[in-house]
Amino acid sequence: EPVRLTPTEWHLLEMLARHVGQVVDHEVLLAEVWGTSYRDQTNYLRVYMATLRRKLEADPSRPRHLVTSPGRGYSLEL
Repeated sequence: EPVRLTPTEWHLLEMLARHVGQVVDHEVLLAEVWGTSYRDQTNYLRVYMATLRRKLEADPSRPRHLVTSPGRGYSLEL
């Protein structure tokens, strides 16, 4: 069934999709989605990744597709 994503959620997912199977660093995601002045705002990523998981993962508490790499970033696993 269709899922509605905000423009920010879509941009974040698009960034991960361009690098499927690879960890995209926090700083890279923040700079690309929010701008270079947000490179240290990892709380933005946590909030948006949690929202994306609730919308896209079968079990958001055990994500299979939107995977966290602690201390590094996130990856999209298909």
